[in-house]
This record gives sequence, structure tokens and C-alpha cells, in this order.
Amino acid sequence: MSARKAAKKMSDTTELDMIPIMGLFTSLILYLLKNFSVDPVQIQPTRDTLLPISNTRIAPKEAAVQVAITGRMILVEDRVVARVKNGRVEAEYKKDKNPASLLIVPLKEALVNAREKQKLIAKYNKKKKELQFKGTMTVIADKRIPFRLLTEVLYSAGQAEYGAYKFAVLKKESA
Repeated sequence: MSARKAAKKMSDTTELDMIPIMGLFTSLILYLLKNFSVDPVQIQPTRDTLLPISNTRIAPKEAAVQVAITGRMILVEDRVVARVKNGRVEAEYKKDKNPASLLIVPLKEALVNAREKQKLIAKYNKKKKELQFKGTMTVIADKRIPFRLLTEVLYSAGQAEYGAYKFAVLKKESA
């Protein structure tokens, strides 16, 4: 008789109570939504980037393509597109390899790719205004970079239809 009881115990399946598991997953989803929706724009400056300080009162509102300019490189969405040496973009990245040119070819190409991606998303989401391409770019620039380098980046962005710029700054604490 004990063998029969053992066989019956082995064949019995235990049911899992789903209510505590659903509560756990709901809590997890709410936690993730809260933590990832606090700030509409996430800006990640590199280790060697010093952002300028400002007393701006305008909060970032929309997500835009991010272009970072450091003393060593130019990045689009955290991907290196050009190297910088002594405050200048190396000639190999310029139009016709001319060091005097304002156009940084790989930067323009990366921004054109980002633009086309944004326009494709906008095409399938015509009713959502926040997803429409506006040509807005967030510039995360080291405050020590030369003005000429900034001009070259903005010129190249303009050639890729990015005509609106927002500069990332550190907010000055009011006393």
C-alpha cells in the first residue's frame, strides 16, 4: 500500500498560485516605468567632457539625435564618427580631404541615417506629433573645444537637415 501512495504522490501535480506572481510582475513593471520615464532626455557626457554652466530655466522636452563633441572625437548617439586632434577634425574626415573644409563627411552621413530613421518612424506614426522629424539635435560639447570645431559640426548637421540645436549644459544652482 505504501508503493501505491508513493505513486499517487508522484502523479499529483501541484498548482502554482498566479496572483502573487502577477503582483510581483506588476510591481516590477511599475518600478521600471517610473525609473525610465522620470527624465525625458538622458544625456551622457563622456569622462573627458566638461559641460558649460548655465542658469537656464528651460527643461529638455523632446528626444533628439545626440551629437557629442570632445577634445578627441565626435560621436553621434554614442558612436564615434570622426577623430579630433589638437582641436581640429583630421583631414581624412573632411570633404575632399581638405583640412579647410567645413563639411565633416562621416558626421553628415551618420546624421542623414538618423534623419531617415526618424522619418521612417514618423511615416508610420503620423498622428503622434512627438515622433515627427523636426530636425532637432542635442549638442553635448566640451566647453574647451574651439569655436571652429563647433562651427564645422553645426554646418555638417545643417547639410543633413538638422537646423535646430539644443546645447546640453549644467544647471547652475541658485543660491
